[in-house]
Amino acid sequence: MKIYRIIKNIILSVLARRTIGARVLVIKDEKVLLVEHTYMPGWYTIGGAVEKGESPKEAIIRELSEEVGISVHSLDLFNVYYSYNEKRDDYIVFYICKDFIETEHFSKAEIKEKRWFALDNLPESVSPATLRRIKEYQGINKITDKW
Repeated sequence: MKIYRIIKNIILSVLARRTIGARVLVIKDEKVLLVEHTYMPGWYTIGGAVEKGESPKEAIIRELSEEVGISVHSLDLFNVYYSYNEKRDDYIVFYICKDFIETEHFSKAEIKEKRWFALDNLPESVSPATLRRIKEYQGINKITDKW
């Protein structure tokens, strides 16, 4: 039995996968920019996976350009979160972006719609994690380290 546990722990440590994601809350005039994906319902913050050789900041700048046509002037790091929702260690680096230029050009097939919402009038279908991040940003909820 002891050998089984040792082998199991070795296999799990070799196969264990950690992922890093980057997400951003884009704010302008007390409004937040959210996206609706083509592959799942609800409204979300912009973001995605950090690719090999890319920093989280580079990833979010790329995602903003690809998903919503935003060119970033500056980003502020808000927090780093941990999630185990998909049976793996997932770290999400979360930014706030208030200094940007928005264009109408974006080419992501996975984005069904992008829309600005007043911070005090969010859609009912906003994702739970997105709602938590917005409330943390507003100071309504305490900032946690869990996604």
